[in-house]
Amino acid sequence: MSTDVTPTLNLKSLKKGTVLFLECESDLYEITLLQPEHGVVEISSNLPALRQGTVGQFICSVQWSHPGTRLNVIQQGWAAIFRFCNGEYQTQPVVSASIRGKRTDGSRWSYEVF
Repeated sequence: MSTDVTPTLNLKSLKKGTVLFLECESDLYEITLLQPEHGVVEISSNLPALRQGTVGQFICSVQWSHPGTRLNVIQQGWAAIFRFCNGEYQTQPVVSASIRGKRTDGSRWSYEVF
């Protein structure tokens, strides 16, 4: 029996200051983790509403076909939901993701998640 394992991004397991780049079906997002343990991020995008970095909170990921099913991670093919002071925002399904950060010695690292 074979089970497919889908890569995911668990924001709570990443360090403060880590930067995520999400490519969705029609949009791009740059997300900087401010308080990963609470999902608090600064997000900017090519979308007019998010051109300026805006602080929000990652809530969950959902599938367009099954909006009642929620994941506490960012996953390929699922839309991410963020909460802002003026409401919630749902991305298009995520196509690819990469992250980058800084080591304690000041050097940088990065990798493609999916």
